[in-house]
Amino acid sequence: MKNWSLSLFATLAVASAVGCSKKTPPAPAPAPAATAPATDKAIAPAAAATPANADKVAAPADGTKGEAAPAEADPLKNAWNLPARGTSAKEGGRVFVLTQGKDRSYTNASAIYHLFAYDLGEIKKGDVMTVKELGSGTFQVTGLFLIAAGTDNPADLKAGDMVLAEWASSLKHATVTKVDGDKINVRYTDLPDSWSEDKLIATLSPRQVTKQKDGLSPGNFAVAKDDDGRMVEVMLISDSGDKWLARKFAGRVAAYDTKDLTPIPIKPAVKAGQSVQVPWVGMMYPGKIKKVSGNRVEVIIEGTATKEAQAVPIGQILPESKDAKGK
Repeated sequence: MKNWSLSLFATLAVASAVGCSKKTPPAPAPAPAATAPATDKAIAPAAAATPANADKVAAPADGTKGEAAPAEADPLKNAWNLPARGTSAKEGGRVFVLTQGKDRSYTNASAIYHLFAYDLGEIKKGDVMTVKELGSGTFQVTGLFLIAAGTDNPADLKAGDMVLAEWASSLKHATVTKVDGDKINVRYTDLPDSWSEDKLIATLSPRQVTKQKDGLSPGNFAVAKDDDGRMVEVMLISDSGDKWLARKFAGRVAAYDTKDLTPIPIKPAVKAGQSVQVPWVGMMYPGKIKKVSGNRVEVIIEGTATKEAQAVPIGQILPESKDAKGK
């Protein structure tokens, strides 16, 4: 059974390619982390940014003709008017960083943002951190745009735990299948279910695996009311007082009042015939479970064009019963 989210993106990609077949193709942009291509080759995070004002030339002290002098984006300015915050990550630790391709600024609320894994550099005063670029260079962010990653003690993990797990340097969700010292075996839950089993499993290091906990927590999914009044699924990034920064369907980012968020259990107890709420193209719809297969649930979704049961990862299913508990 095809994963509904990846199928939609594939359809959009094909339509776009056909419409542009007679034109010079534009320069490729990094794909959102949620729509990783069907390949087992790693996708590296974007290289250092080329700021919008990089065409301004600074004259060197020796009087020779100067090179372009890029100005670093101000990490404290953001389109959601949220204050800077710290991070629980440690210097040299692993973090998932919200970025929009090569642009390291956060002033465009309409941009598509991705979550890639980086090493954290120096933590400065004023809740500003230095992130190490892949290869060389650095850029600055505030903890508002970071998810601390990694596991200090792999012995704290056990088979069946739900985790955030790196896949091709991007953030994915997975289930732990085995822990052997510093080797953590996982099976990804949000890669296409049409892929062969060998592409859905991996052996990761402790710094690549982050144990999830129920509730409003970074990396977890939640239900929120969008500006147009529709109930949508979001993935939580960080809290900022009475608000949460979250990423929506297709990589858009928004801020939501904490009181308006409903956390989706990371591992709810569900069974065939049960009524649930599930995401479809980013919006939440009612549905009924047809079959539970491990951490994949087949759901007949109501109110959509699709009539076939869709495979939905366990961590994106909201049981309608108010007393439903995780397991």
